[in-house]
Amino acid sequence: MDSLTPSDLFSPSKARQQRAQAQDWAHIDSWLSYKYAGRTVPTFERNDETLKVLRELSMANERADEERAVLERIEREALRELDEVQRNDDDERMLSSLRASLTPEGEQALDALASTAVALNTCTIKPEAIAHALMHNTTTSQNLTNQLAHIETLQGYVDRQQALLRTQLHELQTNPAFTTPPNLQRQTTEQTRQVKHLRAKIREYEDRLSSLQSSQSRNMTPNSRSMASAEAISEMLEQQKALDELRERVERACLPIKRLRGKKWASWKSGWMR
Repeated sequence: MDSLTPSDLFSPSKARQQRAQAQDWAHIDSWLSYKYAGRTVPTFERNDETLKVLRELSMANERADEERAVLERIEREALRELDEVQRNDDDERMLSSLRASLTPEGEQALDALASTAVALNTCTIKPEAIAHALMHNTTTSQNLTNQLAHIETLQGYVDRQQALLRTQLHELQTNPAFTTPPNLQRQTTEQTRQVKHLRAKIREYEDRLSSLQSSQSRNMTPNSRSMASAEAISEMLEQQKALDELRERVERACLPIKRLRGKKWASWKSGWMR
């Protein structure tokens, strides 16, 4: 054990710790001296780890001594109670006469009957009572056996499900189909930007088309309506065609994202259903 240093004198917590260790070592030394009973205690290194082990060993030894003392006291009390039980001389003479008159086979049968009654915890040696107790114990044993088999079946099912879940988890962690591509964020950002741009173009062309139709309807005279109808229809068809092309581009830009989400969902669902 280390001695107190000058710095420890100004640290109350360290001083308390040193005092507690000193008390523990004193208890250990006393316990070792008692166990060796006059013999020389072997030398050993005194450090915190050794103190911890010896303290646990001494506590376990003391608990064992206490349990042994309690057991000895109970045995002495039981023997004293047996000695205090009054013996009936008539019963002893009757038992001796019965044993003397029995054949060896009869004595073995009597011992077997008495042992069976004790094992079945019955207070009588009547064959009917012993038979009922034996049937009850057999039924209880069979029920416990069935319950144990049921529990073992459930345990096997739980083990199989756990193995299946571990396999699925390993597949989710290692299968490239469930891993996120390294450039997914960049692709998503670029496609989102393209979709926003194309949708803005669609709205712009729709506004231009509606304003053009309104201006043409206001500026046309009854005589010029028939002459300009062919040109207006042709221009409207071209603008409608351009608008349809923009819509197709938007759909094509959104298609990879939808396919990627659908592929991940289908792969995850098929892996889970297996």
